[in-house]
Amino acid sequence: MEENKTKNMNFFKKVWYSITKFEKYPDMAAEGIKSAIKYLIILTFILSIFLTIGTTIEMHKSIGDLANYIKDNIPEFTYSDGKINAEIEEPIIITEVNNSSIDKIVIDPNAETDEAKNNSKTNNETVGNTIYFFKDQIVLVARTEDGQTNEQPYTYGDFIKSYTQEDIKEFNKQELIEYMTSSRMSSYYVRFIVAMLINLLFLNILVALLDTLQLAILGWITTLVARIKMKFVAIYNMAIYSFTLSILLNIVYIIINYFMDFTISYFQIAYTTIAYIYLAASIFILKDDFMKKQEEVEKIKQEQIKVREEIRKQEEEKKGDEEPKEEKPKKKKEEEPKGETPDGSEA
Repeated sequence: MEENKTKNMNFFKKVWYSITKFEKYPDMAAEGIKSAIKYLIILTFILSIFLTIGTTIEMHKSIGDLANYIKDNIPEFTYSDGKINAEIEEPIIITEVNNSSIDKIVIDPNAETDEAKNNSKTNNETVGNTIYFFKDQIVLVARTEDGQTNEQPYTYGDFIKSYTQEDIKEFNKQELIEYMTSSRMSSYYVRFIVAMLINLLFLNILVALLDTLQLAILGWITTLVARIKMKFVAIYNMAIYSFTLSILLNIVYIIINYFMDFTISYFQIAYTTIAYIYLAASIFILKDDFMKKQEEVEKIKQEQIKVREEIRKQEEEKKGDEEPKEEKPKKKKEEEPKGETPDGSEA
């Protein structure tokens, strides 16, 4: 009856058992690798949802900050015929880009020729990601510490269409700010959320599978030390369930970061350590149960030996009682002839 309950265990019960009941790990592992990986994918999907929400919130904040920065620091400009027109004498360089993978922004609408663009790139060369806004194109430059450079040029028309899904022909500074802070950005956020969720899900599943594999190897080494024989696939299944609390704590960590700038040093080390503690605890509990069962089996064997010995003795006694006793032959007395008197010679 208990076995059927274990096989029919739902996701939430597994979460609860994975956190609170080490003794249930072998039962959950016995359901097989498919059930364990399905459980891991569901956990990873939940984690990816919260990561996507957090990233979207950060993106929304970044776009709002960018709109405010454009409003306060960028002079009037217009866009038409695929070109930016602005009345600035020197390039505008932005080096403090919060919550972004961009390290530097260079706005140089006066650079029209290839020579002028190359000079601007040379003057603002830096390690990291730099985005250049020239008169007729946008160029994303990624430069590594060893000097390797990768450039991705975009026309303004393609760049705007990729974000807005609209073929916008012209706008000015004020119209751009209003667009960035309006509900018209909703379609962009929807596309961003879908793309981010899919990418994060596949990435997190891959990372989770590698993390659980590494933990399973540590668990296998632990079983060698504990001198308990277990199949590696069973250890791997248990390693998946042991990551439950770590993943849930990661989700809590993400939620906290929604509201405050909160950083835990060495979080990844703690993430793996907690999972290993759960796996090691379940392995040693399994060993204790195994030893107790062995002791019980040994006691049963001893009792069986005693019972057999007792039965054997009883059978021997019973057999001895049922054997017929041999009658001892009686010596016959010599019969003397009655009424006869011995003659003289016999007397």
